[in-house]
Amino acid sequence: MGKREIRTAKRDITYNTHSPLNKPQLTVKPGEEFLAETELCSGGWLHEETDLWSPEKTCGSNPTVVVAVDGAKPGDLLAVDILGIQPDALGYTGFHPLMNPLADRIMPYDWGLSTKTVRIDNGYIHWSEHVKLPVSPMIGTLGTAPAEESINNTKAGPHGGNMDVQEVCPGSTVYLPVETEGALLHIGDVHAIQGDGEINCSGGIECRALTRLRARILKRPASYGCVRIEDNEYIMTVASCPSLETSFYHAVSQLLLWMEDDYGLSAKESYLLLGQVMRARNTQFVNPTWSYICKMPKLYLYS
Repeated sequence: MGKREIRTAKRDITYNTHSPLNKPQLTVKPGEEFLAETELCSGGWLHEETDLWSPEKTCGSNPTVVVAVDGAKPGDLLAVDILGIQPDALGYTGFHPLMNPLADRIMPYDWGLSTKTVRIDNGYIHWSEHVKLPVSPMIGTLGTAPAEESINNTKAGPHGGNMDVQEVCPGSTVYLPVETEGALLHIGDVHAIQGDGEINCSGGIECRALTRLRARILKRPASYGCVRIEDNEYIMTVASCPSLETSFYHAVSQLLLWMEDDYGLSAKESYLLLGQVMRARNTQFVNPTWSYICKMPKLYLYS
């Protein structure tokens, strides 16, 4: 028998909200690999290296394709393995003065638009004649549908969503809550690279992409309260709230609970250990919700 073909969710049907009303393009079995074509965060306007973004070209925010997972039910936990991300050949970045807190410092006499389109090939972003940036792709928007409400794709929260976290990348597993039948996994907003803070709003190099994923259904821990990520080196928690302080402390508290539940450490021992080796940073503060990631090295959890 030949190798089974990997099915693809196409970018021709996308949604601008995380919603239980959205119709999935695919329904996959747990553990089945699948592909998802992601759209550019501002729509499908970018075709040539000479194309430049402008506000009137934007068609909604962070369009996502939707994939259902057979058998996923409210109360479950969805483990999404990110197996690969292939960015498109073109990407862009930019800022608008009405959307960016530092634009007045950069362009004090010009409230116009600043944008840059770049070529992506051979593992590099061709920034200029002299500068090439190594591609480090990530999925900016990844989440499940809430139970009842529809949440705009500009936002993130316990459901995932527009987190813009660089660790949502190949080699990582992202743990998301299941609140509706089939989970309804929303995928979009790939960046070929992104700096911390996503300071210029159209953060990093926004691009179309082809992502390769796999989803598994797990039992949701009672202590689960925000997005969790795991790779070979770290367990990580991501909180996305309206303030950085709230995001940071919520992510830390959730990391403590994960260490207690899965690694048998006491609350006191976990808290003291985090104070020595935890890694934490703000990944973006330009969306309505600001994301903070806290990371605990596995090295010290197995000693």
